[in-house]
Amino acid sequence: MNEVNLTISCAGMINGEIVTVSGGGLGSFDRGTLAMNFNFSTIPDGFTVYCAALWTGCCSTPTFAIEQDGGVNMLTLSGGRYRCARRFTFGPYGAYDYNYEIRLDETTGTMTATGVVDGTVGLPEIVGVDDGFTEMMVPVGRHEVRSYSSTTFTSASGEIIPVGVEGRYTPLDDDRNADWTCCATNQVRKSFINVLDAEETNLSLEYHTVVSGITAPDPVLHED
Repeated sequence: MNEVNLTISCAGMINGEIVTVSGGGLGSFDRGTLAMNFNFSTIPDGFTVYCAALWTGCCSTPTFAIEQDGGVNMLTLSGGRYRCARRFTFGPYGAYDYNYEIRLDETTGTMTATGVVDGTVGLPEIVGVDDGFTEMMVPVGRHEVRSYSSTTFTSASGEIIPVGVEGRYTPLDDDRNADWTCCATNQVRKSFINVLDAEETNLSLEYHTVVSGITAPDPVLHED
C-alpha cells in the first residue's frame, strides 16, 4: 500500500453560520505527500479558505510524513487511526476549534477524515499563507500526544498575521488498548504547503511532510 485515497467531510459553525466542507485527496507514503481539494458550502465574512491550508489535510499529513532521525509518523504510532483536536488562534482576530477522527483502512487503501469546526474569527482579506508549517509533537502519556505550531497569514494590505495552533492526538475509542509509549518521542513535523488554487469556496493544495526526532544535546565536558 503505497498510495491512499482520502475522503474528508466536516460541518460546524463559523461566525454563527453553518459551514460544511467536503473534499478528497491522494496520499503517498513513499513521497511523503498529500494532494487535497476542499470545497466549502460558504465562506462567512471574516473567514477564509486559506484556513484549510493549516488543517494539513484535516490532520491526515502526520500519517504520510517521511520518518527521519528517529521520528515516527501516525502510521507507525497508531496505524493511521486516531483523533486530532486543534485550536487555531489569530490574536485579536479570534479563534476556532476543530475535532477530527482519522480512519485508515489498510485493506482497501482508503482513509476518511470526519470532523466538526466551531469558532468566531474576524480576519481581513487574506491573500497568502506561509508555505511552511512546523509542529512540535510531545508525548504526554500512553494515549496522548500534544502539539504546538505557529505560522503566518498575509492580508491584502500586507499585514503579517501570526497564527498559533495547539493540538492533541489520541486513539479512537476502539483502539484504547494501544500504548503509544512504545515508539512515541519528542519530535518535529514539518509540512511544505503548496497552494495550487484558492478561489471563493475552493482550495487545492499539496503538502510534503517529514517528521524528525528531537535528540538531546551531547553533554559538555569540562576539563579540571
